[in-house]
Amino acid sequence: MAHGYAIYSGEDVDVLFSASAVHTDYGVPRSPVWTEFEDVEIEEVTILGVKVDPKVLPPDLVDAILALSDEVDFEVEVPDYD
Repeated sequence: MAHGYAIYSGEDVDVLFSASAVHTDYGVPRSPVWTEFEDVEIEEVTILGVKVDPKVLPPDLVDAILALSDEVDFEVEVPDYD
């Protein structure tokens, strides 16, 4: 399964998100196909210039940070097979 990544850069917070990339369509022949991103996770968080382990953040803060993922555009990672 492909993965996508996105970066949120705010005034005080920078976040690297990852998500599973899923091809989606309307389920009928010849319908358009697009990519949606599911299972968004926080890979890295920097708050006021300090890197913070996302695993030690309180659940309410994790939820608030995950909500920021709605404001960014994910790009699919293309594996390098060199």
